[in-house]
Amino acid sequence: MFSNNLVFAINWIDLTTPLGKSVALDKDSIVELDGNYFYNIKYKNANNAYYTVVTIQSGMVHPFSARIKFYSLNDYENLKGDYDNITLNKTKKLEAVTYDSVVNTCYREVKRLKKATPSITLN
Repeated sequence: MFSNNLVFAINWIDLTTPLGKSVALDKDSIVELDGNYFYNIKYKNANNAYYTVVTIQSGMVHPFSARIKFYSLNDYENLKGDYDNITLNKTKKLEAVTYDSVVNTCYREVKRLKKATPSITLN
């Protein structure tokens, strides 16, 4: 028997913070809206051995950020990234992040990726 189901895979980019903590960025989740980046990150919660996926909102010109949605890894995968809802909980309450944090590490990678991607300008 053959299956017509499409294989879905989230495109995780593995990163390491300056202090050696592992984190992953879902490259396909990155969205720009209203001067902000929205993206999903995955890391192991310090309190247990399970992965947590968090939607992050960061300013495009500074790393001030907010955690706006939390998922278990299984829920995130079952929702196939939940990309349609990534900006749903956007906020104006962004806070400073520390240099060695998982959020700042992912923010720097988002900025690098967006800089490397050519923009299309419509006239």
